[in-house]
Amino acid sequence: MSQITPEQVADFLRENPCFLQQNSDLLAQLELQQHAQGATSLVHIQQRQLREHNTMLKSKIASLIAHAKENELIYSLFSECHRQLWTNYDFKTLAINLRNIICTNPAISECHLLKYESKFDELIAHRLQPGGIYLGRVNQQERDLLFKIDIQSSALYLIGNSQHPIAILAFGSADPNHFEPAKDSLFVLEFVRSLQLRLLELEQELA
Repeated sequence: MSQITPEQVADFLRENPCFLQQNSDLLAQLELQQHAQGATSLVHIQQRQLREHNTMLKSKIASLIAHAKENELIYSLFSECHRQLWTNYDFKTLAINLRNIICTNPAISECHLLKYESKFDELIAHRLQPGGIYLGRVNQQERDLLFKIDIQSSALYLIGNSQHPIAILAFGSADPNHFEPAKDSLFVLEFVRSLQLRLLELEQELA
């Protein structure tokens, strides 16, 4: 008779989940052996696994709830920003109002809509090519160019393109992990597209 493998034993127990309950003497012997070796019983092992699984599920649920709340706040903020696009008729006023709205988000320390100047050329070439978007950390020189305080992570959006840059929309956070490449930017990108159209209109009105 061939020797039974551990895999065969495991398969049998999975197919017969009541086996140990129906053979309580065997279960008692297994538990006694486990205790003699200084380990926990099979029941305790199962309980521990269930607790670990529940902890993992609670963590996932908490993460989903936090993500949903963040998205709700972002949606509300950018809805208000969209309204500002059509009630402000000069660049400076629009920039101030956008900053005041966005910075009500406690995770964002600074927000600036900066009209394009040649001093931004190196930043655009280094951070905003080819897609016009950068999320992550910037160096000290770039921080000094964009922000007034010590920002740990940033989100940068080029308004226009490298051939015709109009402005840079810059968000800064004191949290080094708040802006990172995997962060969902759907609401921001929709706003950036609308902002670009509005700034092109303002350019034409001033021409």
